[in-house]
Amino acid sequence: MVESINKSGIDRGNLFITLSIYSDEVQNTNDIKLQLERFLNLIGSDYVDSIQFPIELIQKISLEKIKNFTKQLLQEGKTRFTSLTNANLELLKQYHSIFGDKLFAHDLAYNFEIRENERFGITKYAKDYGILNIVYQPLRRNRTASRNWPLLVELSQKYQKTQNQIILNWIVSKGFLPLIKSTNQSHIKENLESFDFTIETKDLERLNNFEIAGYKAPKIDWDCSGNGVTIDQLPNMFDTIYSSNNT
Repeated sequence: MVESINKSGIDRGNLFITLSIYSDEVQNTNDIKLQLERFLNLIGSDYVDSIQFPIELIQKISLEKIKNFTKQLLQEGKTRFTSLTNANLELLKQYHSIFGDKLFAHDLAYNFEIRENERFGITKYAKDYGILNIVYQPLRRNRTASRNWPLLVELSQKYQKTQNQIILNWIVSKGFLPLIKSTNQSHIKENLESFDFTIETKDLERLNNFEIAGYKAPKIDWDCSGNGVTIDQLPNMFDTIYSSNNT
């Protein structure tokens, strides 16, 4: 990775690098520290811009221990910010009360069909306090477009853009940052061209107000107790849930 960064010719100060810690890879803060040191060696840097924790890891280790550990990293200059993944509103508020403007971003599930984070007021709270909403699976790995929802088909024809481009443009219009993975050059080009046009306000409102007839969202398992569906799995399970709602 050091070679890739050097080859890019971009100064380290102009890069923003986040280290995401996963709950199945660590058991305690010492494990997190080791993983951070390995990552810093890998990128040839003495700091990351943000260290990111998922809700299940905070529940596993405890908010108090994560708080003390992260504060130490901030004081030592090992990280500039901290971020969260899949937090519920209560945790987002707690974490924000601790770290204030050092809470950089919240990684969350959001797309045309899955809007639970918006419904629970999570995206609004983040936006109100300058916490970046970073959206994963914004296109549900092309599964949204394959459903040909009438509104997306209509707007695709109107703006002469693909359904995926309509979705990405709409998500960015909300101030969210979509994470898009692709190794296909034509898909990368398509994604970049999602932002060279403007969707009319009335059409943005229709996208914002869209509701799926016959879809009943499942109970969200925020505490990973097994009672419901964890928010990160909802984009993958949407098709199955929607089909079961309509049989």
